[in-house]
Amino acid sequence: MDELISKCWLIKNAFNIDVQAVDPQFQTILHISDDSEPLIFAEARKKIYLDLKKALEKANKNSFCIHTDSFQLSYMAMPINEEELFHGMVLVGPFLNERVTDHFIWNAMRENHLENNWVKPLENFYKSLPYLGQSYIAIGDLLVNLLANPRVDSHFSTTKKHSEQNQPDVQPQDYGQDGLEVKLRYEAEKKFLHFIETGDKENAMKALIEFTGDFSYRVPGNPLRAKKNLSFSSNTMNRLAAAKGGVEPQYLHAISEKFALKIEAAVAMSDLDAINFSMIEEYCDAVKNFAVNGYSSVVRKALMYINIHFKETINVQSVAAEIGFNRAYLAKKFKKELNISVIDYIHKKRIEEAIFLMEQGHLSITDIGIQVGFSSYNYFCKVFKEIKGMTATVYKGSKPLEKKEHN
Repeated sequence: MDELISKCWLIKNAFNIDVQAVDPQFQTILHISDDSEPLIFAEARKKIYLDLKKALEKANKNSFCIHTDSFQLSYMAMPINEEELFHGMVLVGPFLNERVTDHFIWNAMRENHLENNWVKPLENFYKSLPYLGQSYIAIGDLLVNLLANPRVDSHFSTTKKHSEQNQPDVQPQDYGQDGLEVKLRYEAEKKFLHFIETGDKENAMKALIEFTGDFSYRVPGNPLRAKKNLSFSSNTMNRLAAAKGGVEPQYLHAISEKFALKIEAAVAMSDLDAINFSMIEEYCDAVKNFAVNGYSSVVRKALMYINIHFKETINVQSVAAEIGFNRAYLAKKFKKELNISVIDYIHKKRIEEAIFLMEQGHLSITDIGIQVGFSSYNYFCKVFKEIKGMTATVYKGSKPLEKKEHN
């Protein structure tokens, strides 16, 4: 027992994650926790004990099991074995494998049939939890090794710091021309990120060239890897700038993940150049199309939902139900803050998408109307004429003519 307690405290202190040990009948032997957990989560955890036990008994020796419950809380479980018999298990968690967003919280509430007054308690609790992402696999491996082997007391020593007189006396003038170039590059970087934040695609493209330098020296003999590393950093900076511009996390996560995969898959320097320009386009477009700063909570959530789902069969009632607000309240706030009704905004998004598809020239007007979410061709044509002042057929036919006159 002393050994088990010692190891559990080591896990808690190292990873700042709650640790619980239970016996074969699932009675708590030890629970090291900050005691901030709402009772509803403790009750939900008890329901997974049997499934974890069955999984561990079937697994190979020195295995661990991962379980994510309906609240999206994840746990790692490792068996306590004695002479090959199951004598209980150690649970490490809860922790998160996903970043907390409004969408994340809504899903948890919908999945567990919770009322709207749970939004803030859920948000506060989730934000108190550690986020492990994909590193939980490596951590699980460490925990299995810790629990399977005797704990060894460690010792540490420190080295003395060099005295100040042994440090080089670096003055600003020592930087010379190199220091000036670094300063200018960081000023250009600041300007570039401002353009991303405001969705100014054209100026962001120009500014990219100003601050991008040659960092191949960072990975000697492998310039492609050096440029990939720089592109990963750019992806992160662009995402943060777009977030400051008002783009919600779920949009940014999708964009960031897509470009991270593209960067790693690139096989030539020219591929990375194209990817970096594409990143600018997409992040700037996201700021222009999805920024929702300055609106109340209900309107912000409605905009986020509509911007993603406008091609589906949605209306004021369905949007209100999805985001957890009263229909009349949503309609009133939306009209007040945007000076447009919810249904008119949905129509506007659909017609914008329809015009984009028309300009691609691959689909018929009938197919376009259905694809952007209208229930019938006639309804699509009616709404199109109300918004654009002409029929969809006339609008589509006028586009080549306008280009010709422009030329």
